[in-house]
Amino acid sequence: MSAEEPGDRVGSEVSMGALHEMKRKAREKLLSLTQTVSSPSAAKRCKMNSESFSTYKAILKSYKFELWAGNEINPRELAVHGWECKGRDQVQCITCKQFLCTSLPKITDVAIEVYNRCIRRVREQILSSHLLTCQYRSKPLEYKHDVDDNFFNDVVLPRIATYNVEGLTLRMTVPEVVAKNVEGTKLSSGDPVLGASLGWSIETEEIAGRKHFVAVCEYCARSFVLGYTDFDPVKTHQRWCPLLGVNDDDIPLWIVIYRRMSSSMHQEPNGYWESCPSCVLEGKQEDSATSVNIAT
Repeated sequence: MSAEEPGDRVGSEVSMGALHEMKRKAREKLLSLTQTVSSPSAAKRCKMNSESFSTYKAILKSYKFELWAGNEINPRELAVHGWECKGRDQVQCITCKQFLCTSLPKITDVAIEVYNRCIRRVREQILSSHLLTCQYRSKPLEYKHDVDDNFFNDVVLPRIATYNVEGLTLRMTVPEVVAKNVEGTKLSSGDPVLGASLGWSIETEEIAGRKHFVAVCEYCARSFVLGYTDFDPVKTHQRWCPLLGVNDDDIPLWIVIYRRMSSSMHQEPNGYWESCPSCVLEGKQEDSATSVNIAT
């Protein structure tokens, strides 16, 4: 067997080097294509986010109190999966048009184990009742907005602006966690920053020929005509409202939002947050990690 010539060995090494370089470039190209397909641009993500939230709000409005009061399955669970209320304990997918019955036995009529099993069955059917080809079977509606500068500029500030209407008299019960941390000052029960941080915007409606002011939450679709008595801006929300959820530090989202808004729009008095519960203080520097999310 003849020994390999030096020229052949050099040529082989050059060929291997060129082959490795081609493979490297191919991997980079494939990675670039994968990222392009799987990661839409920021503008596209923003548009998709906005469209999802609009769909979510439209579906929520179908869950009238008289049709859904007392049902253990909350509208938020159903809305993010495309289910629109069509009647008492009856929903229909807005895309595949399948129906789902959410009826449950009275908890006083069956054993608790049976009742919980029925709830699990309905929750499983929230996914399985869609047609196999339906988008909501595998991908629920998504709306996630970090509590950051964009959130305040694009969401909260426009909400605050709705309070600037002639003739509006707003009377709220100031939440205890806010009231007890204001020393030497009197927080107005009509403070728009408080109302807006808790998700409430003000709309006007004409009822029986008279103009009325209506408080509206777009996250849980709760709305009511403002009267002459105080209303609780926390407890008036639906119990499943995303704003009543907590972040990773167990701080309610509305507290995070209000704290950030009040510090930027008002001068916090000395000791404002010193007597806050430890869970609030621990998360004071972690607000950027908090998001308002409709997903359950």
